[in-house]
Amino acid sequence: MFIATLPKATASLIEKIKLLPELKTFYLTGGTALSLQLGHRESEDLDFFSQADFRPDTAQQALMKIGALENTQSEPGALNTFLDGVKLQFLHYPYSLLEKPLEWNGLSLSSVIDIACTKFITISARGSKKDFIDLYKILENDTIANLFNKLDEKYKGVNYNHAHILKSLIYFADADDQPMPRMHMNVDWDEVKQSITENVKKFSF
Repeated sequence: MFIATLPKATASLIEKIKLLPELKTFYLTGGTALSLQLGHRESEDLDFFSQADFRPDTAQQALMKIGALENTQSEPGALNTFLDGVKLQFLHYPYSLLEKPLEWNGLSLSSVIDIACTKFITISARGSKKDFIDLYKILENDTIANLFNKLDEKYKGVNYNHAHILKSLIYFADADDQPMPRMHMNVDWDEVKQSITENVKKFSF
């Protein structure tokens, strides 16, 4: 794992969270789990998903054992908060995992392909610069066609609009003015956009 992609506060918090028995059903996903596996950029937010339903108040009480929470928002199946300055999300996510989570030092991480599928959905809503950079890195070893196949496999019964997703993958206007994350590879924003655009052009339904 590329632990250098974790800021100190995030790395320290992971060590505390993984010891909480109340949160054992959760796996780390999103940009931080991806960066740990691919090593391409720094990532500080922690997104934890669980296929099992959970009580946000129970998760909140568990987190309060390791620090003071700030700006906490909760609703059935979801808890969003900040702890030690790190943004945390805990979410009931019932969709099946395509691959078994990776186990690393007592922490479960979702696979690259599972993260890639959720990145498609995130970008189709509104992609950030970090999301596009993540997709760029994923596409170094994958294809748009395969990701669409995996998307349909992961979200069986959900009718996602493939044409809309495809257009979203090359809609960079909202991300253009956002700052670049701290990178651990040599790439600039124009190269990211060009590479993704070329990958999209190769794809046909």
